[in-house]
Amino acid sequence: MRSPLVSILIPTYNRPDYLKRAVESCLQQTYPHFEVVITDNSTNNESAAMAAQWTDPRIRYSSNGGNIGPHASGEKAVSLARGEYIKFLMDDDLLKPPCLELMVKALEENPTAAVAMAPMHLIDGEDRRIFPKFYMFRTMHYRYRYQVGDGLIDRRRILKDFLTRDYPCTVPSGIMFRTTALRQAGKFCDEYEFAADLDMCMRLAAEWDFYYIDEVLTSWRFMPSSHTARIHEGSEQSSAINPNSTQAGLKIIDFYTITRRSLADETVKKMFADEWEKIVRDSFFFCSCRALLNVMAGLRSRNSKLIFSTLKTILHEDKYVSNWFRLPWFTVREIFVSIFPRHDPPPRECNM
Repeated sequence: MRSPLVSILIPTYNRPDYLKRAVESCLQQTYPHFEVVITDNSTNNESAAMAAQWTDPRIRYSSNGGNIGPHASGEKAVSLARGEYIKFLMDDDLLKPPCLELMVKALEENPTAAVAMAPMHLIDGEDRRIFPKFYMFRTMHYRYRYQVGDGLIDRRRILKDFLTRDYPCTVPSGIMFRTTALRQAGKFCDEYEFAADLDMCMRLAAEWDFYYIDEVLTSWRFMPSSHTARIHEGSEQSSAINPNSTQAGLKIIDFYTITRRSLADETVKKMFADEWEKIVRDSFFFCSCRALLNVMAGLRSRNSKLIFSTLKTILHEDKYVSNWFRLPWFTVREIFVSIFPRHDPPPRECNM
Protein backbone atom coordinates (compact mmCIF):
# COMPACT_ATOMS: atom_id res chain seq x y z
CA MET A 1 0.00 0.00 0.00
CA ARG A 2 1.13 3.54 -0.74
CA SER A 3 1.73 5.87 2.20
CA PRO A 4 -0.15 9.06 1.28
CA LEU A 5 -0.07 11.98 3.67
CA VAL A 6 -3.06 12.31 6.01
CA SER A 7 -3.96 15.73 7.42
CA ILE A 8 -5.49 15.44 10.90
CA LEU A 9 -7.37 18.69 11.47
CA ILE A 10 -8.10 19.77 15.05
CA PRO A 11 -10.07 23.00 15.48
CA THR A 12 -9.81 23.90 19.19
CA TYR A 13 -11.34 26.36 21.64
CA ASN A 14 -10.22 26.90 25.25
CA ARG A 15 -9.70 23.20 26.05
CA PRO A 16 -5.92 22.67 26.36
CA ASP A 17 -6.21 19.57 28.54
CA TYR A 18 -8.46 17.77 26.06
CA LEU A 19 -6.40 19.09 23.15
CA LYS A 20 -3.32 17.45 24.69
CA ARG A 21 -5.10 14.09 24.87
CA ALA A 22 -6.36 14.44 21.29
CA VAL A 23 -2.87 15.17 19.93
CA GLU A 24 -1.35 12.35 21.97
CA SER A 25 -3.83 9.95 20.39
CA CYS A 26 -2.56 11.12 16.98
CA LEU A 27 1.04 10.48 17.96
CA GLN A 28 0.14 6.90 18.93
CA GLN A 29 -1.03 6.01 15.41
CA THR A 30 0.35 2.89 13.74
CA TYR A 31 0.34 4.85 10.47
CA PRO A 32 3.13 7.45 10.68
CA HIS A 33 2.69 9.55 7.52
CA PHE A 34 0.47 12.34 8.81
CA GLU A 35 0.44 15.97 9.83
CA VAL A 36 -1.60 17.50 12.65
CA VAL A 37 -3.05 20.93 11.86
CA ILE A 38 -4.42 22.80 14.90
CA THR A 39 -6.49 25.94 14.33
CA ASP A 40 -7.07 27.77 17.59
CA ASN A 41 -10.16 29.84 18.45
CA SER A 42 -9.10 30.20 22.08
CA THR A 43 -9.52 33.46 23.94
CA ASN A 44 -6.44 32.82 26.08
CA ASN A 45 -2.87 31.60 25.51
CA GLU A 46 -3.16 28.18 27.15
CA SER A 47 -3.56 26.14 23.96
CA ALA A 48 -0.75 28.09 22.28
CA ALA A 49 1.50 27.35 25.24
CA MET A 50 0.55 23.71 25.03
CA ALA A 51 1.34 23.58 21.31
CA ALA A 52 4.72 25.21 21.90
CA GLN A 53 5.76 22.19 23.98
CA TRP A 54 5.38 19.73 21.10
CA THR A 55 8.59 19.23 19.14
CA ASP A 56 7.25 16.70 16.63
CA PRO A 57 7.62 18.40 13.20
CA ARG A 58 4.34 16.83 12.04
CA ILE A 59 2.38 19.16 14.35
CA ARG A 60 1.45 22.58 12.95
CA TYR A 61 -0.29 25.20 15.08
CA SER A 62 -2.16 28.28 13.82
CA SER A 63 -3.86 30.84 16.02
CA ASN A 64 -7.03 32.43 14.69
CA GLY A 65 -6.36 35.57 16.72
CA GLY A 66 -9.59 35.06 18.67
CA ASN A 67 -12.83 33.18 18.23
CA ILE A 68 -13.80 33.24 14.54
CA GLY A 69 -16.44 30.52 15.03
CA PRO A 70 -16.25 26.74 14.57
CA HIS A 71 -17.10 26.70 10.86
CA ALA A 72 -14.50 29.30 9.93
CA SER A 73 -11.87 27.56 12.04
CA GLY A 74 -12.63 24.24 10.36
CA GLU A 75 -12.49 25.78 6.88
CA LYS A 76 -9.16 27.38 7.73
CA ALA A 77 -7.84 23.97 8.76
CA VAL A 78 -8.99 22.49 5.44
CA SER A 79 -7.21 25.28 3.56
CA LEU A 80 -3.98 24.50 5.44
CA ALA A 81 -4.18 20.74 4.84
CA ARG A 82 -1.52 19.26 2.57
CA GLY A 83 -2.59 15.62 2.68
CA GLU A 84 -4.39 13.42 0.16
CA TYR A 85 -6.78 12.52 2.94
CA ILE A 86 -8.37 14.67 5.63
CA LYS A 87 -9.21 13.35 9.09
CA PHE A 88 -11.06 15.77 11.34
CA LEU A 89 -10.59 15.26 15.06
CA MET A 90 -12.64 17.36 17.46
CA ASP A 91 -10.40 18.67 20.22
CA ASP A 92 -12.05 16.55 22.92
CA ASP A 93 -12.24 13.28 20.93
CA LEU A 94 -9.62 10.54 20.55
CA LEU A 95 -8.28 8.28 17.80
CA LYS A 96 -7.61 4.59 18.36
CA PRO A 97 -4.05 3.60 17.27
CA PRO A 98 -5.01 1.82 14.00
CA CYS A 99 -7.48 4.49 12.89
CA LEU A 100 -5.42 6.13 10.16
CA GLU A 101 -3.92 2.86 8.93
CA LEU A 102 -7.30 1.19 8.36
CA MET A 103 -9.04 4.23 6.92
CA VAL A 104 -6.20 4.98 4.49
CA LYS A 105 -6.20 1.32 3.39
CA ALA A 106 -9.96 1.48 2.76
CA LEU A 107 -9.73 4.61 0.61
CA GLU A 108 -6.61 3.47 -1.24
CA GLU A 109 -8.24 0.18 -2.21
CA ASN A 110 -11.58 1.77 -3.11
CA PRO A 111 -11.01 4.77 -5.41
CA THR A 112 -14.76 5.35 -5.88
CA ALA A 113 -15.14 6.08 -2.13
CA ALA A 114 -14.85 9.62 -0.78
CA VAL A 115 -15.44 8.71 2.85
CA ALA A 116 -14.18 6.00 5.21
CA MET A 117 -16.36 5.65 8.30
CA ALA A 118 -16.33 3.49 11.43
CA PRO A 119 -18.25 3.17 14.70
CA MET A 120 -17.23 5.17 17.77
CA HIS A 121 -17.02 4.50 21.49
CA LEU A 122 -18.60 7.05 23.82
CA ILE A 123 -16.41 8.28 26.67
CA ASP A 124 -16.73 10.65 29.62
CA GLY A 125 -14.45 13.47 30.75
CA GLU A 126 -11.94 10.98 32.15
CA ASP A 127 -11.74 8.89 28.96
CA ARG A 128 -13.84 6.10 30.50
CA ARG A 129 -16.25 4.29 28.22
CA ILE A 130 -19.91 5.10 28.96
CA PHE A 131 -23.34 3.99 27.74
CA PRO A 132 -25.64 7.03 27.88
CA LYS A 133 -29.34 6.94 27.09
CA PHE A 134 -30.37 8.81 23.96
CA TYR A 135 -33.95 9.80 23.15
CA MET A 136 -35.17 8.82 26.67
CA PHE A 137 -35.11 5.06 26.03
CA ARG A 138 -32.18 3.91 23.91
CA THR A 139 -28.89 2.90 25.49
CA MET A 140 -26.10 3.90 23.13
CA HIS A 141 -23.35 1.27 23.02
CA TYR A 142 -21.70 2.60 19.86
CA ARG A 143 -22.15 5.68 17.74
CA TYR A 144 -22.69 5.07 14.00
CA ARG A 145 -22.69 1.27 13.87
CA TYR A 146 -23.84 0.95 10.27
CA GLN A 147 -23.75 -2.77 9.54
CA VAL A 148 -22.10 -6.05 10.53
CA GLY A 149 -18.84 -6.39 8.62
CA ASP A 150 -16.68 -4.15 6.45
CA GLY A 151 -17.72 -3.15 2.98
CA LEU A 152 -18.04 -0.62 0.17
CA ILE A 153 -21.42 1.13 0.31
CA ASP A 154 -22.53 2.38 -3.10
CA ARG A 155 -23.74 5.97 -3.32
CA ARG A 156 -27.36 5.10 -4.05
CA ARG A 157 -27.63 2.99 -0.90
CA ILE A 158 -25.81 5.40 1.39
CA LEU A 159 -27.74 8.45 0.18
CA LYS A 160 -31.06 6.61 0.45
CA ASP A 161 -30.21 5.82 4.07
CA PHE A 162 -29.27 9.45 4.75
CA LEU A 163 -32.58 10.58 3.25
CA THR A 164 -35.02 8.00 4.54
CA ARG A 165 -33.68 5.75 7.28
CA ASP A 166 -30.80 6.94 9.48
CA TYR A 167 -27.63 8.99 9.39
CA PRO A 168 -24.81 6.49 8.71
CA CYS A 169 -22.19 9.00 9.87
CA THR A 170 -21.92 12.70 10.64
CA VAL A 171 -19.60 13.23 13.63
CA PRO A 172 -16.37 14.41 11.93
CA SER A 173 -14.07 12.51 14.29
CA GLY A 174 -15.46 9.23 12.96
CA ILE A 175 -14.82 10.00 9.28
CA MET A 176 -11.89 10.28 6.88
CA PHE A 177 -12.41 12.29 3.67
CA ARG A 178 -10.70 12.06 0.31
CA THR A 179 -9.34 15.62 0.03
CA THR A 180 -10.18 16.11 -3.64
CA ALA A 181 -13.79 15.07 -3.04
CA LEU A 182 -14.16 17.30 0.01
CA ARG A 183 -12.84 20.35 -1.79
CA GLN A 184 -14.95 19.68 -4.88
CA ALA A 185 -18.05 19.53 -2.67
CA GLY A 186 -17.43 23.09 -1.48
CA LYS A 187 -17.38 24.60 1.97
CA PHE A 188 -19.25 23.43 5.04
CA CYS A 189 -22.45 25.49 5.20
CA ASP A 190 -22.36 27.78 8.23
CA GLU A 191 -26.12 28.39 8.19
CA TYR A 192 -26.62 24.99 9.83
CA GLU A 193 -25.84 25.23 13.55
CA PHE A 194 -25.68 21.53 14.23
CA ALA A 195 -25.97 19.86 10.85
CA ALA A 196 -23.21 21.20 8.59
CA ASP A 197 -21.49 17.80 8.75
CA LEU A 198 -24.71 16.06 7.76
CA ASP A 199 -25.13 18.41 4.80
CA MET A 200 -21.55 17.75 3.65
CA CYS A 201 -21.91 13.97 3.90
CA MET A 202 -25.13 14.04 1.89
CA ARG A 203 -23.53 16.19 -0.80
CA LEU A 204 -20.67 13.69 -1.06
CA ALA A 205 -23.07 10.73 -1.11
CA ALA A 206 -24.70 12.13 -4.26
CA GLU A 207 -21.41 11.69 -6.13
CA TRP A 208 -19.28 9.13 -4.29
CA ASP A 209 -19.41 5.76 -2.55
CA PHE A 210 -18.56 5.35 1.14
CA TYR A 211 -16.56 2.59 2.84
CA TYR A 212 -17.55 1.21 6.23
CA ILE A 213 -15.00 -0.38 8.59
CA ASP A 214 -16.67 -2.46 11.30
CA GLU A 215 -14.10 -1.66 13.95
CA VAL A 216 -14.20 1.00 16.66
CA LEU A 217 -11.56 3.52 15.56
CA THR A 218 -12.42 6.67 17.53
CA SER A 219 -13.85 7.79 20.86
CA TRP A 220 -16.51 10.50 21.05
CA ARG A 221 -16.62 12.45 24.29
CA PHE A 222 -20.15 12.82 25.65
CA MET A 223 -20.61 14.87 28.81
CA PRO A 224 -23.62 16.59 30.48
CA SER A 225 -22.14 19.97 29.56
CA SER A 226 -21.59 19.08 25.91
CA HIS A 227 -23.52 20.61 23.04
CA THR A 228 -25.15 17.29 22.07
CA ALA A 229 -26.11 16.33 25.61
CA ARG A 230 -27.82 19.65 26.32
CA ILE A 231 -29.78 19.42 23.10
CA HIS A 232 -31.01 15.92 23.89
CA GLU A 233 -31.96 17.03 27.39
CA GLY A 234 -34.07 19.82 25.88
CA SER A 235 -33.30 22.18 28.73
CA GLU A 236 -33.54 25.94 28.35
CA GLN A 237 -29.79 26.05 28.99
CA SER A 238 -29.24 24.68 25.50
CA SER A 239 -30.59 27.94 24.10
CA ALA A 240 -27.28 29.44 25.17
CA ILE A 241 -25.66 27.46 22.37
CA ASN A 242 -27.39 29.76 19.92
CA PRO A 243 -28.30 33.18 21.32
CA ASN A 244 -30.62 33.76 18.33
CA SER A 245 -32.62 30.62 19.02
CA THR A 246 -36.06 30.98 20.57
CA GLN A 247 -36.14 27.47 22.00
CA ALA A 248 -34.02 24.68 23.35
CA GLY A 249 -33.38 21.42 21.52
CA LEU A 250 -32.34 20.79 17.95
CA LYS A 251 -32.84 23.34 15.21
CA ILE A 252 -35.10 20.88 13.41
CA ILE A 253 -35.81 23.13 10.44
CA ASP A 254 -32.29 22.24 9.26
CA PHE A 255 -33.32 18.62 8.65
CA TYR A 256 -36.02 19.75 6.22
CA THR A 257 -33.80 22.37 4.57
CA ILE A 258 -30.94 19.95 3.96
CA THR A 259 -33.34 17.32 2.62
CA ARG A 260 -34.92 19.80 0.20
CA ARG A 261 -31.48 20.83 -0.97
CA SER A 262 -30.51 17.22 -1.65
CA LEU A 263 -33.78 16.37 -3.42
CA ALA A 264 -33.36 19.43 -5.67
CA ASP A 265 -30.05 18.06 -6.99
CA GLU A 266 -30.48 16.77 -10.56
CA THR A 267 -28.00 13.97 -9.86
CA VAL A 268 -30.15 12.78 -6.98
CA LYS A 269 -33.31 12.96 -9.08
CA LYS A 270 -31.73 10.75 -11.75
CA MET A 271 -30.40 8.34 -9.13
CA PHE A 272 -33.88 7.67 -7.72
CA ALA A 273 -35.98 8.25 -10.86
CA ASP A 274 -37.55 4.79 -10.58
CA GLU A 275 -38.99 5.49 -7.10
CA TRP A 276 -38.98 9.27 -6.89
CA GLU A 277 -42.36 9.90 -5.29
CA LYS A 278 -41.72 7.36 -2.55
CA ILE A 279 -38.24 8.73 -1.88
CA VAL A 280 -39.60 12.27 -1.48
CA ARG A 281 -42.43 11.20 0.81
CA ASP A 282 -40.19 8.96 2.93
CA SER A 283 -37.52 11.66 3.12
CA PHE A 284 -39.94 14.13 4.69
CA PHE A 285 -41.24 11.42 7.00
CA PHE A 286 -37.70 10.79 8.19
CA CYS A 287 -37.22 14.53 8.79
CA SER A 288 -40.36 14.49 10.92
CA CYS A 289 -39.10 11.45 12.81
CA ARG A 290 -35.88 13.33 13.58
CA ALA A 291 -37.93 16.33 14.64
CA LEU A 292 -39.68 14.14 17.20
CA LEU A 293 -36.41 14.07 19.13
CA ASN A 294 -37.32 17.57 20.27
CA VAL A 295 -40.66 16.28 21.55
CA MET A 296 -38.84 13.62 23.56
CA ALA A 297 -36.42 16.24 24.86
CA GLY A 298 -39.36 18.47 25.76
CA LEU A 299 -41.07 15.66 27.66
CA ARG A 300 -37.87 14.88 29.50
CA SER A 301 -37.36 18.49 30.58
CA ARG A 302 -41.09 19.33 30.93
CA ASN A 303 -40.62 22.03 28.31
CA SER A 304 -44.10 22.47 26.82
CA LYS A 305 -42.96 25.33 24.59
CA LEU A 306 -40.46 23.05 22.88
CA ILE A 307 -43.06 20.33 22.39
CA PHE A 308 -45.69 22.57 20.80
CA SER A 309 -43.24 24.49 18.60
CA THR A 310 -41.84 21.17 17.33
CA LEU A 311 -45.27 19.80 16.43
CA LYS A 312 -46.10 23.09 14.69
CA THR A 313 -42.92 22.84 12.62
CA ILE A 314 -43.68 19.24 11.60
CA LEU A 315 -47.17 20.16 10.41
CA HIS A 316 -45.81 23.14 8.49
CA GLU A 317 -42.80 21.47 6.85
CA ASP A 318 -44.13 17.99 6.11
CA LYS A 319 -47.05 18.37 3.70
CA TYR A 320 -47.76 14.64 3.51
CA VAL A 321 -50.77 14.03 5.73
CA SER A 322 -50.10 10.28 5.60
CA ASN A 323 -46.76 10.93 7.29
CA TRP A 324 -48.47 12.56 10.26
CA PHE A 325 -50.41 9.35 10.91
CA ARG A 326 -47.25 7.26 10.56
CA LEU A 327 -45.43 9.14 13.33
CA PRO A 328 -47.20 7.51 16.32
CA TRP A 329 -46.40 4.06 14.93
CA PHE A 330 -42.79 5.10 14.41
CA THR A 331 -42.61 6.22 18.05
CA VAL A 332 -44.04 2.93 19.33
CA ARG A 333 -41.63 0.96 17.18
CA GLU A 334 -38.62 2.96 18.37
CA ILE A 335 -39.58 2.44 22.01
CA PHE A 336 -39.99 -1.30 21.36
CA VAL A 337 -36.61 -1.55 19.59
CA SER A 338 -34.96 0.40 22.42
CA ILE A 339 -36.36 -1.91 25.09
CA PHE A 340 -35.77 -5.08 23.06
CA PRO A 341 -32.70 -4.33 20.92
CA ARG A 342 -31.22 -6.62 18.31
CA HIS A 343 -28.19 -8.58 19.42
CA ASP A 344 -25.88 -8.32 16.43
CA PRO A 345 -22.26 -9.41 16.78
CA PRO A 346 -20.31 -6.40 18.11
CA PRO A 347 -17.79 -4.53 15.97
CA ARG A 348 -14.12 -5.33 16.33
CA GLU A 349 -12.32 -3.44 19.07
CA CYS A 350 -8.67 -2.45 19.19
CA ASN A 351 -6.73 -4.05 22.04
CA MET A 352 -3.64 -1.86 21.56
